[in-house]
Amino acid sequence: MGQTIEIEGKTLPFRPVAVMLGKTVNNGWGGYHCCWARTMLAVLVGALEVPGGTLGTAVKLVRPAVSRVGSVLPGPDGLMAYQFNETSRDGWMRTPHIRNAFKTLVPLVSDSPWSPALGPAHLPWLFQKKAPENWPRTRAPDVWFCYRTNPAISSWDAPEVAERLAEFPFIVAFAYTEDETNHFADILLPEALDLESLQLIRIGSTKFTEQFWKHEGWAIRQPAVDSPCDTMDFTDIATALAARAGILDKYVAAINRGAAGMALRDRGGRFDYALDESKAPSREQVWDASAKAASHDLTGGQEVRDLEWFKEHGFLLRPFPQLDWYLYPALERQGLRFELPYQERVVRHGRQLANRLHEAGVGWWEHQLAEYEFMPTYERFPEIWIEYAREYGRDPQEFPFWALTARSMQYSWGANVGLPLINEVANNIAGHRGLIMNRSVARRLGIAEGERLLVESVSGHTEGEAVLREGIRPDTVLMIGQFDHWKTPFAKDLKLPSLNSLTDLSLTLTDGTGSGSDVMRVRLRRAASGEVLGGPPQAASAVLPPPRAAAGATSAAATAPEAR
Repeated sequence: MGQTIEIEGKTLPFRPVAVMLGKTVNNGWGGYHCCWARTMLAVLVGALEVPGGTLGTAVKLVRPAVSRVGSVLPGPDGLMAYQFNETSRDGWMRTPHIRNAFKTLVPLVSDSPWSPALGPAHLPWLFQKKAPENWPRTRAPDVWFCYRTNPAISSWDAPEVAERLAEFPFIVAFAYTEDETNHFADILLPEALDLESLQLIRIGSTKFTEQFWKHEGWAIRQPAVDSPCDTMDFTDIATALAARAGILDKYVAAINRGAAGMALRDRGGRFDYALDESKAPSREQVWDASAKAASHDLTGGQEVRDLEWFKEHGFLLRPFPQLDWYLYPALERQGLRFELPYQERVVRHGRQLANRLHEAGVGWWEHQLAEYEFMPTYERFPEIWIEYAREYGRDPQEFPFWALTARSMQYSWGANVGLPLINEVANNIAGHRGLIMNRSVARRLGIAEGERLLVESVSGHTEGEAVLREGIRPDTVLMIGQFDHWKTPFAKDLKLPSLNSLTDLSLTLTDGTGSGSDVMRVRLRRAASGEVLGGPPQAASAVLPPPRAAAGATSAAATAPEAR
């Protein structure tokens, strides 16, 4: 405590301590409380946004999205400004403008290009089956485009998502191989692969993919080989679709505003490399204009580099000050405070949101409204999942194990599961071959290494071979990655289990920010005989009180008077 460090001539607090949160801890029920506690610990020892301490990464929700320090702007209350979605009577969006309704239900997620992805993206799948009370039915899109995604595997309750996809009238999928989602497509279109296509990409500074750099700039991804097939670069595909759909002018205008990563016309009038909005630009024209605008912005106009220059040199960088790794100097300079521990703005928007929803007759978001508190209150969050079995009329003690998943470095986001080489690499890492469970519990239940097990939740099932380890909790089983493929070549032959076949699309399991956790309560059977296996020793004696927000309960946030 009390140490300092000099960074680029400025003396800053030095606090070599941080708390790092991982998967399933920082999202879903309890995620808000955990993040609040993590941040509060950092504040108590002065370790938030200073050298050695807890730092954020890329800006997702607060504009300008390319600069963390640039997002530190003063609000009216002496705190850093934040663009909550409107919850006032005049400003609230009563009718959702997008299927996941992030502006209607989640003021915390703001309204940036990233907000739709960070809102409750699973609710459209759930509401397409049955809309809740006083809520518009989610209608399947007339035409649905699918690009580099496989929600029939990667979503919670993946089999249910596949059922909903089957109801879509018309699907267009871009693909180089078959998978579980494009199985439902009416049209499959090829595209140039990464080694055959062109793009200018922002690199460096504090973006999460590069961590913390002392440089920032732009790099080019360019064709290493010509495509041997009749494919198009996705830039040209997008342009062709815009032209045929009659929105070419709007499409090019979006590129000029920065939809391709860099605004082609500077608002301050420093440069103008904007494309003609009445003509369809080629791939080369889009990225040539982007290269000129990016290099002009990067160098203050001293070096304007075109696409050919980037093809030859690969990248263009400028120094990025280390001081800009930390928000503390920018907050100090403007006299702004950290907004902890007391969350007045959160509560104010929560109360307003409660009033708006009640005026609309929406009562099914009550449990979520309870999270809008001045200071988080303790709750036994595990009971939400334990007690969830009762929604299916089942006894929670039927499901004595926790089922979890973990992200695999080898399988990344799951797009490479069809590559035998990746499987060979992954199999050198413990746990990738099946269902990890505690060796001592397995011995007690008579489960042998490699024995095929059926894992069941109230809403689904999956199968995998037992991988026995001491280094896992006795009441927990773990499935690495996202599998249970039934269409993707090679991956479907691996017969690996997947938590996404066990999780449920559920309002009960959705927290106030619209997120959920990759966790479910399960039981085990022998796949060969169907014999139900017991649970860990402590499960039978557990006394399980009911969760906090029972049906019909009214939250404090929902009943408190509105703060205008």
